[in-house]
Amino acid sequence: MRLAWAETCKRYAIKAERPDGLFILGLGKLGGHDLNFSSDIDLIGFYDPDILPVSANKGQAFITNQCLKTLTQILTSRNGPEHIWRVDWRLRPESSGTGLTMSTAKAEKFYFFRALPWHRLALMKARVVAGDKACGEAFLESLAPFIWPQNLDFRALDDLADLKTRINAEHPGLMQEREAHAPITPLAEGFNLKLGSGGIREIEFIANAQQLIWGGKQTKLRTTNTRNALSALTSLEHLSPEDSETLRQHYVKLRDIENAVQMLRNEQTHIVPDNKDDKDALLSLTGYSDWEALSKEIFDIRQSVNGYFSKLFEAETVANASETHATELTTLSTVGQDIAESWRNGFDAHGLQPSLKGKYQALGERLLDRVFSSVADTEMALENIDRFLKSISRSAQYLDLLDRHEALLDTIITPLLHSSHMTSLLEQSPHIIDIFLLPQFSETPNASAVLSDQDYGLRLDRLRRFVNEHLFYYYHRFMEKDDSLKTLQNNLTQLAEVTIETSITIVKEELALEPLPMTVLGLGKMGTRTMAPKSDLDLVFIFDDTVESEKASQIVRRLRTTLTTPLKEGIAYELDMRLRPSGRSGPPAVKLSSFKNHHENRAHSWEHIALAHARCVAGDLTLGKKVEGFCQDILSRPRNDVQFLQDAKIMWGRIQAERIMETDESHCNAKLRPGGLMQAQYIQACRAVLGLPVSDALEAAIEFWQYQQIWERLLGLKTKPFSHVPERFHQKVFQNQGKNLSLKNYIRAQAKHAKIVRSLTNTLFTKVELPDDETSYHIEWITSK
Repeated sequence: MRLAWAETCKRYAIKAERPDGLFILGLGKLGGHDLNFSSDIDLIGFYDPDILPVSANKGQAFITNQCLKTLTQILTSRNGPEHIWRVDWRLRPESSGTGLTMSTAKAEKFYFFRALPWHRLALMKARVVAGDKACGEAFLESLAPFIWPQNLDFRALDDLADLKTRINAEHPGLMQEREAHAPITPLAEGFNLKLGSGGIREIEFIANAQQLIWGGKQTKLRTTNTRNALSALTSLEHLSPEDSETLRQHYVKLRDIENAVQMLRNEQTHIVPDNKDDKDALLSLTGYSDWEALSKEIFDIRQSVNGYFSKLFEAETVANASETHATELTTLSTVGQDIAESWRNGFDAHGLQPSLKGKYQALGERLLDRVFSSVADTEMALENIDRFLKSISRSAQYLDLLDRHEALLDTIITPLLHSSHMTSLLEQSPHIIDIFLLPQFSETPNASAVLSDQDYGLRLDRLRRFVNEHLFYYYHRFMEKDDSLKTLQNNLTQLAEVTIETSITIVKEELALEPLPMTVLGLGKMGTRTMAPKSDLDLVFIFDDTVESEKASQIVRRLRTTLTTPLKEGIAYELDMRLRPSGRSGPPAVKLSSFKNHHENRAHSWEHIALAHARCVAGDLTLGKKVEGFCQDILSRPRNDVQFLQDAKIMWGRIQAERIMETDESHCNAKLRPGGLMQAQYIQACRAVLGLPVSDALEAAIEFWQYQQIWERLLGLKTKPFSHVPERFHQKVFQNQGKNLSLKNYIRAQAKHAKIVRSLTNTLFTKVELPDDETSYHIEWITSK
């Protein structure tokens, strides 16, 4: 490369010692550190026009192309058999109509918008082998979303299977195999070790396909070497240790034989020879005693490899829809029958290619099984599921995902039939069900994948995906796997904390900031670690006094954008900052001294009620401890309890008039009914400010209402009769203190808890006389004489 660049610069009067911005990627066996005895080298060249030391009027594409032509001439003799390396440039984008180089900007547009599946497969093995390596690495990183998409893309199996089919049908090196009575025969002569059935390429495709599927989420799989890929697939539980070792041994043996075949004449061939002299030489090179032994080993390896290959790449199909559901179909309306028949015919009303019709018929039958056995209103169920499947992009890919993984059908059936909230998560991020296929999906939120790319917009997209997939996973565990109330609340709270911390990192890196002394104070459900479905984040952003006010405000605005800007997959969280000092009219960022001054001198009682369970949930730990210490101190200071109770009673009267609604005992409304969750938590906070002891009965009531509220939100039951609770969830919904209750006894338990909350409210406020003037004044502190 250096020599070619020097000659090119001399020829065209360019003054540049190094080809900055110009780089070569090695693909195939060169990229995979896997060259054999007589390999060619697969190369592609790119240049960054902003870095290349060639002016535009010199013709950057022309100069770089001439450089790589010179490089090719250096490596490969034009008129003789002598060569250093055989060079193959055919894997470059649009190879038939372009030069040997392409600008990085044009290349990115090509790969993201016009590339074919085999381009992605080729780039999987790409690494920078010459030229400006830093520029090349940056280019490959920019292509990571194309090579390693975040969705589990099982279309890769079909793409590779189609590619292998075309190779089998068209490649001249497989003519003998096509003419044989079967693809795999005991005869070794003429077998193409690389491309033949049961050969090297099938082992590579077994590894490559699973890398393409899982590599977007599991970065350990992003290796260019085949044997390393098999090891990584084993460590991540996609391949059993036994299968991985078998494939590795087969791969090594076939490569040994391939090297020996190429040693015979230093030819780039993969065909097992058929003449006696070459066969005898091959036996000598490979160490086999006779040809029968070698032939038998090749035959056994081919059968084994092809067995693995067929198992991975061949999906189940059925020729015709069965008559299993003939009776059920007669009970449906015309619309319902049309949907069911479409499913049974391979979802032929979903705009799929006609060639896919037979592929998804079995899936349609299994989906119908679940609908007819799960709900009474099959008509609505069919319409909901069909509408969802039609609404998502790349539905063939999604159907393929469901077809290959039986358990995923149950995973989507529950939300589509019963949970509008979970359905909305699926509609925003259809592929969040990927998480149920990841063998090592961590229940503890880990947002490293969000930060794995430096692009700001991509990070925001991934942040929303991260939140959605964990929410869906935790809801599923709660509904289907009997996770407890506390487990769900802790999981949801921890997810919110990680999301806030990750957002801070995104903003800090986007603004190129040094670590800043900022802490995030969580109130409400964040403060009490009781996050629930659809909960927003009640937060106050507090900065050390050394931080400039404008800088602090800029950071908070960016954090708000990071969390709340609607994108394709929704928002991360709703953000509520009204509880900061001075409320909506106050600055979004609060200095520590201002926070202290406000709560000491200007705060109203309701603000300390909100502060009762506050805690720092993200940001600088040292500053966070100072803030928490101040909160504990301010709440424990002697105050005029009469004034506080008057303020608290006035505030509760307003809440009661504006928010609390009379609710029939047979209806859901955990939060806003008299004696419900809002009233219980308000009284709990008031008692905490007054320093009253914890009431076990009040804590039990809060837990009861929180449990009911979660089910209301998951099943869309707010203010609806309890009769709307799906029968399959009766046992889980109608619980109290871990005991399953009948609906009648559940309503009694509900009345009991509401009565306790109202009684404690009366105890707190009955004797409080309200002043004539109900204006809220600043807190009145009691000072010692």
